[in-house]
This record gives sequence, C-alpha cells and structure tokens, in this order.
Amino acid sequence: MTRADFYGGVILAVFFGAALWEGLTFQYGTEFAPGPGFAPVWLSTLGLCVSLAIAAHGLLLMRRTERSAETEPPALEPRGVARVVFTLIGLTAMIFVVPSLGLALAIAGFLLYLTLVVQRHSLLVAICASAGTVVFVYLVFVRFLDVPVPTGPLGF
Repeated sequence: MTRADFYGGVILAVFFGAALWEGLTFQYGTEFAPGPGFAPVWLSTLGLCVSLAIAAHGLLLMRRTERSAETEPPALEPRGVARVVFTLIGLTAMIFVVPSLGLALAIAGFLLYLTLVVQRHSLLVAICASAGTVVFVYLVFVRFLDVPVPTGPLGF
C-alpha cells in the first residue's frame, strides 16, 4: 500500500487544493455568521492536510521498502481496483442527479449504493448509515449554516 498511499495522497491533495482555491473565491463570513465560503474552505483545508499526511506516510514507507530490498510491495488486488472504480462511477452519477433530485436525495442514493453494492453491508446498516449521514448534512449545512443547496421534488 505504500505506492498507493503516496500517489493516492498526492492525487487527493491536488483535488483538495483545487477545492480550496475555489472556496477562497466565496465570501468567508459576515459580521455575525459564516458565509458560503466557510464550509468549503475548512473542509478542503482539512482534506488537503490529511491527504498530504497520507502521501508523506506513503513516501516514508516507500523509502523504507527500497532500503530493505527483500520485501516487495504488494500487488494491486483486482477486487480493490473494482471497488474504487464502482465508487467513482457512483460519485459521478450522484453529481449528475443532484440538480434533478436535490442534494439530500442524491447523497442518500449514493450512500445506499456505496454501502450495499460496493461495501456489501446489510440493508439495515446501509439504511441507518445513509439516513444518519443525510440528516447530519442537512441539519449542519442547511439548517445551522444556512448554506443554499439544490432542492429536489420533495423540497429538500
């Protein structure tokens, strides 16, 4: 996992860096409340820090592995690659259905797909995790921070 950690961390750092760059174009806050740039700036900053830490850890492990030539890095497992591909397909589909279904329903559908199809959890786990995440995102971002999000036919 050392090469995967390094390259995955670098790729994530690029995406989080781009999100941070874009988030800085929004108004950060007003006199009494956070603005539309508050959440993107903090989330992308945290994501950037974590992804750089993953990349640095992967780089350190790669250098250690290079020093001890008797151990080979593990090969990529086809099942793991398939899970990543299916996750990216689901994420892409979610992005395309957000304008018509709304953010809450799109996230719920993506999380159900992710937990049932990709991770192969039980239906109860999938429903509870998806519902809990959607309620949390809705309460924090829509109700508490008053972030405008796309709404669907059900009004949320």
